[in-house]
Amino acid sequence: MLSVWIFLRHDAFLYTNPVGEVVSVKETINQKTTDEHNNNDVIKNQRLSVRLLNKNHGYLKIENSYAESQVITNRYRIGDQLLLENVDGTMHILSLKRDVWVGTLAVLLIILLIVYGKWRSSRWLLLSVLVNLVLFGLALLIDIHDKNANVLLIFSVLSILFATISLLLVLGKTLQMLLTLLATLLTTIFTIIILMIVLKITHNVGVHFETMSYVTQVPSSLFMAQTVIGVLGAVMDESSDIVAMQFGMRRENNQRQFSEYWDAGMSVGRDIMGTLINVLFMIFMAETLPMVFLMLRNGNNWSYIMDQIMNLGILQSVVSAIGIVLAIPVTSIIVGLVVTRKRVTK
Repeated sequence: MLSVWIFLRHDAFLYTNPVGEVVSVKETINQKTTDEHNNNDVIKNQRLSVRLLNKNHGYLKIENSYAESQVITNRYRIGDQLLLENVDGTMHILSLKRDVWVGTLAVLLIILLIVYGKWRSSRWLLLSVLVNLVLFGLALLIDIHDKNANVLLIFSVLSILFATISLLLVLGKTLQMLLTLLATLLTTIFTIIILMIVLKITHNVGVHFETMSYVTQVPSSLFMAQTVIGVLGAVMDESSDIVAMQFGMRRENNQRQFSEYWDAGMSVGRDIMGTLINVLFMIFMAETLPMVFLMLRNGNNWSYIMDQIMNLGILQSVVSAIGIVLAIPVTSIIVGLVVTRKRVTK
């Protein structure tokens, strides 16, 4: 970790844009502001002395204004490394250079995986993550360069590849992997079909796709693509747990009947589905909190916030929760039928 930190701290030569390090800061209070909702803030000016690390290795002065709340502006400190941009002969700050901490935390993750899961299993897990990142990048490139691309189709295929590669690399070419994949894909398909039927019947009333941020494509298609990936992740988590438990039963006694696998799968599913649904809700709330606070502090009521800020997030959470519930009987049936039929065939 220390070696990676040192290398990334001195990797400015790899960047094409200028990179600088703040060596001194002088701050002055510019003005205090108060809006009609009694939100108080202070605008401050910084005069930064920045040492260039990869272009001419000189020094330059940069002015930076920031609000004390730092909602959309940043305060810079001595030792911060900055990504710069030369616009008409004047240097502007693009953003903080964050690769040092991202890289160090990534190494910490790898170390923990190796310590906990040993190298043999950890390497396949890490490989699956890298492969999925590459596939995600390719999907984005296809979507960006093809103006008429079907977003839902692209990311649906991507979701299938995500699930297949992840399970194949982690579980190997086994019956357990095949059944987990089958249960995951079938449950995801059933869930998305239910969503489409409901939206069709209700004519999307109350669902505000236009509130999605920074969207340059058809919002409804992009929302469906997001939902497919979200449902797949939630369902795969639960299905893999249920299948692992049922295969543990099979290893203990391979003469069990279908009803035993069904009862066990349903029992475990009921135990874990509440936790998984609550995790989804917590993730949604964590993502939404900043905007909710901002809207409340600016005089908006809860009805407007629910309608414009939380609308699509709530819908996605509900749809994923439906997928989690459906995964229990679907997985229990698939594993029970396949395992008992395979035993009878033998």
